[in-house]
Amino acid sequence: MKNKALTISNLTIHPGEKIALALPIPELYTCAKVHIPIHVLHGKKQGPILIVCSAMHGDEINGIAIIQKLLNLHLLKSLSGTLIAIPVLNIHGMMMNNRSLLDRRDLENSFPGSESGSFAARLAHVLTTEVFSKATHCIDLHSSEPQIERLSQVHAPFSNAESRKMAEAFAAPATIDTDSKRGLLWLAHKENPLPTMIYDTGEPLRIDIDGIREGVKGLVRTLRHLQMIPSVKPATQAEESPVMQKTTWLRSSSSGLCRFYHPLGDVIKKGALIARVSDPFGTKNKEEILAPFSGMIIAKSTLPIVNEGDSIVQVAEMEEIKEAAGKPLHPISFS
Repeated sequence: MKNKALTISNLTIHPGEKIALALPIPELYTCAKVHIPIHVLHGKKQGPILIVCSAMHGDEINGIAIIQKLLNLHLLKSLSGTLIAIPVLNIHGMMMNNRSLLDRRDLENSFPGSESGSFAARLAHVLTTEVFSKATHCIDLHSSEPQIERLSQVHAPFSNAESRKMAEAFAAPATIDTDSKRGLLWLAHKENPLPTMIYDTGEPLRIDIDGIREGVKGLVRTLRHLQMIPSVKPATQAEESPVMQKTTWLRSSSSGLCRFYHPLGDVIKKGALIARVSDPFGTKNKEEILAPFSGMIIAKSTLPIVNEGDSIVQVAEMEEIKEAAGKPLHPISFS
């Protein structure tokens, strides 16, 4: 069936058009106008309207690179439905290499926003009314917080059946059932829920080549799941992504120099040695951090010096542990 015209920010996009538009958002205190660039690929045939967005925080670079590569794929020439790609949601934060907005608020905590609220709430309101209200599905691309490195992973509310199917189709190295309503996940919990998922990889202000590659592949698999691009024959199956529900940050109970013993993605058994904290002056080992349960390491600190109470590694609990668990230890020093 032929697609219908789509209107964003008073601009009408006709079936078969591929355009880049500039969405006006609240201006700077210098009265300088600010716009968010948005790419719209409006297929000739009807289908889902998928939003892929990144840089909710201004220091998240990996999602921008993923969208750049996605938009250059030849596969999109036969697109059914509509792809709306927003490389940078937080223009203000990106200008300052900062996670937050000009009012020091977090855009992620501001949705769906308010027309008369704070700067962050007004920006969220513009994005909600002009863009997210048009969508049928949404994928939000993120990187970790500062000084944290994150394994490529998907977060989705499995209470929403289509969100779960999208996450399973994406097939990231780890998939986490997340019931949060934070950020764009609120779309999956509103009165008319939109299937939504988050892809999270790497570090802020760092390019993660493997995470970018995983992200592009995952997006292609999801587009095929949504029947927005043709499936390949014979179909190529990605490895099944382990699904986890409970995640825990392990903290240091002492201060010193931290040595890690497992890389991201390692599957570990309960009691495995994860890290060792030693006296920086070389007099003694102060603490061994052991796995409280079996699971997968999905994030870790990048700082070798830790203070008492600092987060060391994040472990996602797994009920079934493959035989690969319990690999020989290869200390990762000062990473």
